[in-house]
Amino acid sequence: MRNYDLVVVGAGHAGCEAALAASRLGVLTTLVTISLSEVGKMPCNPAIGGPGKSQLVREIDALGGEMAQITDSSMINIRLLNTSKGKAMQVRRAQADRVRYKLLWKNLLEKADSLDLIEGMVEEILTSCGHVIGVRLREGLKLKAKAVVLATGTFLNGRVLVGSLTYPAGRSGEPPSIALAASLRKLDLKMDRLNTGTTPRVNRHSIDTSGLKRQDTSQTPLALSFWSKPAVLTNDYPVYVTHTNEETHQIIRENLSLTPNYNGLLLGKGPRHCPSLESKIVKFPDRTSHKVFLEPEGRETAEVYLQGIYTAFPPKIQERIVHSIAGLEQAQIERYGYDIEYDYVDPTQLRPSLEVDGIDGLFLAGQINGTTGYEEAAGQGILAGINAARSIKGEEPLVLSRGQAFVGVMVDDLVTKGITEPYRMLPSRAEYRITLREGNADLRLAKIGHTIGLLPDERYEKVIERAQAIKGLLIKLKERRIGPNHPLNHLLEAHGTSPLTKNGASLYELLRRPQVFLNDLLPLDGIPDDVRSEAEIEAKYAGYLAQQERAIKRLRRLEELAIPKDIDYTTLSSLSVEGRELLSRVRPRSFGQATRIPGVSQADLSMFAIYLRR
Repeated sequence: MRNYDLVVVGAGHAGCEAALAASRLGVLTTLVTISLSEVGKMPCNPAIGGPGKSQLVREIDALGGEMAQITDSSMINIRLLNTSKGKAMQVRRAQADRVRYKLLWKNLLEKADSLDLIEGMVEEILTSCGHVIGVRLREGLKLKAKAVVLATGTFLNGRVLVGSLTYPAGRSGEPPSIALAASLRKLDLKMDRLNTGTTPRVNRHSIDTSGLKRQDTSQTPLALSFWSKPAVLTNDYPVYVTHTNEETHQIIRENLSLTPNYNGLLLGKGPRHCPSLESKIVKFPDRTSHKVFLEPEGRETAEVYLQGIYTAFPPKIQERIVHSIAGLEQAQIERYGYDIEYDYVDPTQLRPSLEVDGIDGLFLAGQINGTTGYEEAAGQGILAGINAARSIKGEEPLVLSRGQAFVGVMVDDLVTKGITEPYRMLPSRAEYRITLREGNADLRLAKIGHTIGLLPDERYEKVIERAQAIKGLLIKLKERRIGPNHPLNHLLEAHGTSPLTKNGASLYELLRRPQVFLNDLLPLDGIPDDVRSEAEIEAKYAGYLAQQERAIKRLRRLEELAIPKDIDYTTLSSLSVEGRELLSRVRPRSFGQATRIPGVSQADLSMFAIYLRR
């Protein structure tokens, strides 16, 4: 039996971040995966970032993770989204070279200190007296460990569906993990089924792009990582946009009985925010078209991902659907779309540290918790890796609150509310999304990453310098006042905003006006873009930010009202039966978490608060 401190099972986005974080924290770690050739694989779309997801990536980066930097080193196209909205809502989204992305992750993990990679299939979680002691592999090898992180993706009892065809698989072409799913059930974990899908891939050379809208890479230097130098990429890999049409929709309506989404073969619940194309046609019958994004998959491949055509129709129907769309009339399909159904563990059985309640040392991250998306998996992965390492070293877990990070919102949603469909991180899920911006993730979380030992000194020093520069610029704007005779008064009138009165105004007050921007008020030579951008956001959203800061302080007070671990909710006769059942199921750690449990009434919360104060 080999001895390790930590075993990480699965080398997708969650497993890679977990293993690297733990090893960097000085914990002897091994990463076990079914195929070392598929470490860091992007099995779905070749993109990182976007609304809700970009915030996660930047938070991982601020804590000391690697997803953003590997994306920057492999990306072929990057754009700024939500440009019609205010700066606080704008986010990055990058197209990555899928092959290079994989290779960069594998190379990084192979070079990491205190980290071994093993190709094999874990079939059993070994426990003793309610604590993990290791794992057993199909190959007969046993790995002794003080903690285990499971990041199994869609492999637990995985089943691929295409038309009426079904076959066991973790992903198309890869074997499923059957025995490990059975091992988890033996541990009395509550499990259920989910499904997700992918799209056909077509050969780039068979696409007619002449009539399609082209989305070029940004001509403004951009990067996902705070530590990468923003750059302008060559414009060789644009994304093209086309649309489905009535012919497409008619083909789908006439053949619904042939797709697993409607022929009864698919049992698990699918993602509402990333549905199959056939689901969109059925649910929105009045829509005459849906967008389809043609996303290149890399420099050394001609494959193009058809974002928006998630489908598992039989191949002949997939061909008719694709060929009915403008620009794809002659497209050669190299890979057909499919659905995949798999087991997940009910995440309400987890502590906020992502450790299984009742099985010390067992941590879960990624799709095993019912989430969907690379960024969601990576966010859970780095947190699970950090907390597994801290558990091994006898340290308190790192728990991020809803007021600190999108990662905190996601984990709190999972462990408190559970899921009814694959969970996707959306900006609307975060109450404090104006405060939790992608642009200030380093200012919010770098101190935590540095304190726990994951973010190097030199990077944290850069964050301190940026914070001081932003603060200095805001002070300068507040201290400098101008009167009605100042030349800026003419600019105010030209911008359609009120001129200054005899009392004048500070530059900060002027910047808060929607019509005025920082470059109208000051020469910006020598001021870095990320400093001026954050200063402008701080000024323009000052009212909203102050309001959210007050709300975050209230949240902090609620979270500080701890609930005893051994509380017996059945004895609280002042609470309703339903309230006692819900609180017993979730077993919240704080009163703040209790307030977010769906179904717990305000009356029950009021009585519970009185009990806790007593």
